[in-house]
Amino acid sequence: MSFLQTYIDFKTRSAEVNASIESIIDASRDSANNAVWKLDNDLAALVIKGLTYFNHFSYVAILDERDNVLAESEMKEEEPSNKVLSFFLVPNIKESIIPLRNSALSQNGGDQTKAESGKMLVRINIHSSLNDVYDRAIRTFVISLTGYIIISFALVLLYHLTLAAPLMRLARSFERVNTSSITDQTITKLKGHESDEFGKIIDSANDLLGRIASGQILLTQRSQRFRLILDTAPSVIYSLDDEGKFVFANRATASFYGHSIFDLKGKLASDIIGPVDPALMIILDEFLSDNSRQLNTVVDAYDSHKMKCVMEMSFVKFHTYDGQSILVVGNDVTKRVEAEDKIESLAYFDSLTNLPNRNKVYDRLNFPDPSVPKTQYQVAILADLDQFKRINDTLSHSVGDQLIVKLSERLSEEFKDIGFIARLGADEFLCHSEQLSDNRVIANSAAVELAERLRKCINREIDIGLHRYNLSASLGVVVFKPGFETADEILQYADTAMYESKKAGRNCATLFQDQMATEAAELLKLERDISSAIFKDEFFFVLQPLVSSATMQVTSAEALIRWNRDDVIVPPDEFIPFLEESALIIDVGDKVLSKVCEFLAELKKQGRLDNSFKIAVNISGKQLSEASFIEKVTTVLRKYQVAGHYLEFEITESVALDNLKDTINKINELKRIGISFSLDDFGTGYSSLSHLKDLPVDKLKIDRSFINDINVDIQDENLVKSIIQLAVNLGIVTVAEGVETKQQVDWLKENGSMLLQGYYFSRPILPDEFIEKFLSPSRGEDE
Repeated sequence: MSFLQTYIDFKTRSAEVNASIESIIDASRDSANNAVWKLDNDLAALVIKGLTYFNHFSYVAILDERDNVLAESEMKEEEPSNKVLSFFLVPNIKESIIPLRNSALSQNGGDQTKAESGKMLVRINIHSSLNDVYDRAIRTFVISLTGYIIISFALVLLYHLTLAAPLMRLARSFERVNTSSITDQTITKLKGHESDEFGKIIDSANDLLGRIASGQILLTQRSQRFRLILDTAPSVIYSLDDEGKFVFANRATASFYGHSIFDLKGKLASDIIGPVDPALMIILDEFLSDNSRQLNTVVDAYDSHKMKCVMEMSFVKFHTYDGQSILVVGNDVTKRVEAEDKIESLAYFDSLTNLPNRNKVYDRLNFPDPSVPKTQYQVAILADLDQFKRINDTLSHSVGDQLIVKLSERLSEEFKDIGFIARLGADEFLCHSEQLSDNRVIANSAAVELAERLRKCINREIDIGLHRYNLSASLGVVVFKPGFETADEILQYADTAMYESKKAGRNCATLFQDQMATEAAELLKLERDISSAIFKDEFFFVLQPLVSSATMQVTSAEALIRWNRDDVIVPPDEFIPFLEESALIIDVGDKVLSKVCEFLAELKKQGRLDNSFKIAVNISGKQLSEASFIEKVTTVLRKYQVAGHYLEFEITESVALDNLKDTINKINELKRIGISFSLDDFGTGYSSLSHLKDLPVDKLKIDRSFINDINVDIQDENLVKSIIQLAVNLGIVTVAEGVETKQQVDWLKENGSMLLQGYYFSRPILPDEFIEKFLSPSRGEDE
């Protein structure tokens, strides 16, 4: 403010000085004009003397028109009182030339140039005129500076007392805080500053300290809990820095390597792990040196006692404040690996013989060895033991298992250098050999020779305890090139050839031929067609009556399955033999049983169902062997509200003897709900007489092959008489199948009381036709 005032004062004083100088010069101008006009030196001197009276002028001179000096005066120039201000504000000397004119000519309007008769030179000392301004400025500056210094000192003192000193005390209080302590700490408020900003800062700091203390306590608890978790974890967990030194290790790690936790910290992994597990040390070193961020692997790890275990390990790199470290986590998966190996063994190897099973065969055939030339023929030989189920049923499964084990050992030893032996099922073995030829004829010959060798190996006696047993097998031989057929196709071809061996009388080998492939394809198509027929409900039944030889009246009927495919009736011999060997017989049999029960329910509703009338339904071995078979039967009877005594189940000898004990149990249970049983095709089996007394059947059906020639073949006649007498002795009703002539009817009537069935009485007909032809309204009482 003082500088502005000084500047304004300077400007005002400068204007006053300039105005005063102009006034003085104007006042002396006329006298100077006269002195020049008259060339009066005295007058000029007088004018100059008047001008020098003022201290503004340091030099004054009056010159005529020829620049001759009429008079002059020069005074010593005074130094300004303040050179600094004068230097910055204005120049020290100012010179002016004042023209002098003839006043008479000027007034009369003469030539101005000719009117000029001289000039006056004036040198003005500006600073001498402004010394009082400079003095006032200096005084003002000194006074202002002194005030500023006093105010600044006062402000500094005030800042120190009110801000700096409290801040220093506050800083010392902060320095006294123990950052490593987890206890709750507080800072005392500054005296005199309890309620101001310092008090608020201390309140905030105390709140922060409280939260830090709580956080440290929580962090310590979590750290202790984390440490407890790590130490109780069974996994090996440790951390290494970039130099390979232990930073952290849990108790499992210390125990694994035979050290304490504190001993491991700071030790080189190469000194701890290297001596006992160099392979793991190599993995660690490689991981530390490469650029990968994570590694997961399974290794064979060794502890301090050189004990091996399978370890699933994870290596992860992470950054810390002092560099890069790695975290290592290892889980002992020895038991899991052993379990997986066991599972794989169960999946790919037979539990009884330890031979490869069907799954392993599929892998071998679907993914052939790439080292074997694809141009070389290979052979697969399927061997199915003949009538092995009889051994299980008669000698017990224990003996059967021992035979299988002994045979497996023999086959493995015999063919270990030639082929691959596998067990596909209970009594099925497969021999696969890659050592044949590029020539198909030679390969076929070698395959047949190998099959014959396999057959003879199976035929050799097997000793179990004090007993000797002989086995035989039907073999199917397939020669193929790897990669051209799937495992399913190869096994299907072998199965087809094997069944040809069974048809040929068993205990022989059959080489698969191309025409068999056509037959197999037809069977496959038939299987698809039957599956479709089940879905479309194309199967139905027809009825053939059974007539009493005594009354010649219809007493019962047999339900026979038929197939209506696209409005064409498929001949039974085209699908029933296949269906009996297929699992589809279960679904078809269930449908037929349901339809028969529905038909019986309808007869009962119409009043045409006599209490003694029965319908016989053929039951396959696959149906009877189902664990849920009895439940299925009772369910369908309840569904249609049909009593069990209206049903009769026909089973063949082979079905009955397949699992004799289970069959007897199921027959007895079904008989308890009224269902009767008949033994079909009696006399065609291999052990009928020996087991007939054990089977709780109600009827014995003599096969049509014996009935055909009873009037012409004395041997058949005697055999049929024996069967009839056997049935009488056992209290079983006899049924003669395939009766087609009156002579057969007469002979059978003469030789006993029985039931007759055959074309002589009726072909199998539809249920509606059967009702109209044979059934009258029921004369009996409902159950």
